[in-house]
Amino acid sequence: MGCFKAAPFLAAATPFSSINYGFAFLTKNPDPDQVGCGTKAPAGDCPVWDGENVYLGKAAMQGSIAVNSATTIEEASSSIVGIAEVVRMARMHPSGPKRAKITLGGWSDYARIGSAENGVKLGKLMAKFVAYTFADGVDFDMEHLTPYNRMGKEWEGLVSFVSTLRSEFDGDISKNWVATANARKSALAAQFKKLAPWQQKEVSAFFNTQDKYLGEVANNGAPHLEISWTTRFNAFLPKDDIFNYLMTDSPRPLPNQTFDSDNEGFQLWPQLGKIIDTVNIMAYDAGSPAGPLKINFTTVLSNFATYGKVPASKINMGFEPGEQSGAGVWEGEALDEAVATAIKNKQTGDHTGGGVAEWAINPNSVQAPSASVLAPKQAKSMNAILQPPWPFGSAPKYTKCGPDGMWPGLTQGKSEEIMV
Repeated sequence: MGCFKAAPFLAAATPFSSINYGFAFLTKNPDPDQVGCGTKAPAGDCPVWDGENVYLGKAAMQGSIAVNSATTIEEASSSIVGIAEVVRMARMHPSGPKRAKITLGGWSDYARIGSAENGVKLGKLMAKFVAYTFADGVDFDMEHLTPYNRMGKEWEGLVSFVSTLRSEFDGDISKNWVATANARKSALAAQFKKLAPWQQKEVSAFFNTQDKYLGEVANNGAPHLEISWTTRFNAFLPKDDIFNYLMTDSPRPLPNQTFDSDNEGFQLWPQLGKIIDTVNIMAYDAGSPAGPLKINFTTVLSNFATYGKVPASKINMGFEPGEQSGAGVWEGEALDEAVATAIKNKQTGDHTGGGVAEWAINPNSVQAPSASVLAPKQAKSMNAILQPPWPFGSAPKYTKCGPDGMWPGLTQGKSEEIMV
């Protein structure tokens, strides 16, 4: 929620070919410190989603509701305006266009979808969210679903959600893309006309940028609307060796210990694999009672390809330089870059193709001081190694924004035209 400075965003996003804006929530009370469901901290309440709202903050906060049935293109929420600006500057980035999706998840997995009926509602709302922000799709990042399935029909809800989302994307959202862009353009023009002349002068750069950009959105037409799934390194495992992804010198959980998230991929990939475009593997935050795990990344890639039957071209191996959650410890720059090089050169055994996902673009310098330095550095290295091509057809054509994120020339001492 809220505003952000354009220049730092543009600088941080430069090495990336695609970015995810996170997070949108289902829970009314997102809590980064919650671990599991229960009444004693760090566990907490895991209610069923209300079926009404997608949030971008605590429900009690003003402007927290990102989208619901009452949201219109004329009266977009502050969340829609904010995320639409991220999408716009990604498309108009000085280094060339980048794709931008909205991530549903993070802490939102502490509000359960709970049913197939709720999954349909959620799919329609997230599709509307994409339509009104002109994002390139949705990433769903829900990491603790096996315990929730014991509390309700969580897998049915997730399958229903993704299926509905794909149907909406391929149907009305794509078909109405140009009309939606023109409707938003008209709505903003009407808002601008209602302002006093002094107000128009104050905000003319924003409104004129929107007017020109939305014209280009319409001219480019609907992009491929992507669905990506972010999951953990243990989503697909062999039955006879569930810790085969560990390095020989890694701490090893006891033989009778397992993770709740083991083999979660089998609960959704058979039903949804054909309509999911991208899989981001979280090969980090890997702690255990025995100590930080040391992961064999090529084995993880092989597990997804061999046991999950996930096409290699859909997979991004995920890394997190610096501080990690869950008592995880970063394996280091050299190993990450070696894996990226092997992916680029198609030297990862059963896995050929794919790319890399980096967490995160903007680590907080107070909460994660090492990551705030290491993550941007590694992103630049990964870009140099992978030289990622534009996915899903030809790259769209957008005017490159100025250093302030606005349409070039509107705020750099040149005359401004006032939208009429």
